Amino acid sequence: MTGLKNKQAIVTGGSAGIGLEMVRSLLAQGAEVTVIARDDGKLAAARDAGAQAIAGDATDAALITREIDAVDPDILILNAGARLAAKTLDRQNWDDFSAVWNTDVKATFIGIQAALNRPLRPGSRVLVTSSGAAMVMSLPAIRPEDLRMSGGYVGAKRMVWFMAHQANAVSRERGLGILFQVLVPAQLMAATELGHAVAAAYAEAEGITIDEHILRRYGSHLAPEQVGRQVVELLDDPAYRTGVAYGIRAGVQLMPLD
Repeated sequence: MTGLKNKQAIVTGGSAGIGLEMVRSLLAQGAEVTVIARDDGKLAAARDAGAQAIAGDATDAALITREIDAVDPDILILNAGARLAAKTLDRQNWDDFSAVWNTDVKATFIGIQAALNRPLRPGSRVLVTSSGAAMVMSLPAIRPEDLRMSGGYVGAKRMVWFMAHQANAVSRERGLGILFQVLVPAQLMAATELGHAVAAAYAEAEGITIDEHILRRYGSHLAPEQVGRQVVELLDDPAYRTGVAYGIRAGVQLMPLD
């Protein structure tokens, strides 16, 4: 892979988990990466990998606009997200339920709007991180009951997916040449902080271990490093410039979803 060398990339939520693996994979291919995340203390890993790091909130429109103007990115990855309150609906308050909307959806809205209104250069790519949970009502293999502790997460992750389609429509209508795509990690990752917390909640409710929960539901573990590698593949291989959403499952190639 050579197409990412010297490309400028911004990754929100790139201080840990799959965001950090995306950063590492982009850097390994010669891209220059700027990471935006709220906790400056957690940005050390991104800095150690060779990225520029900005402590800030991805829902801050002024910050995102300023950094896009400064970096002029070829690649914008909107990965910032909130922690999921893994509780059944009767045990959540409105702040628990809406946290993902107020972070993931708002940050995606702000990032997409900034990309369209600047606008980014023709040929630029914007990746939005969704989730396999967004497929719950359209994919019979995922029973709604299996996501009973997800609260507002399912709808939020479907919304950011839909927003990418809306953004592509605007890009086409305005002749901008910006491609908006959706990354769909289609299973929990116990190796990430969020995935571990959610898997732990379900495992406790089911009276099994986290490993048993992951293996029973998905058959194998998805490593964050695989997500990082496949994001680079998605960005570098021309074959992946025709679809909008691509799913990631352990040990398999990128799956076109729409």
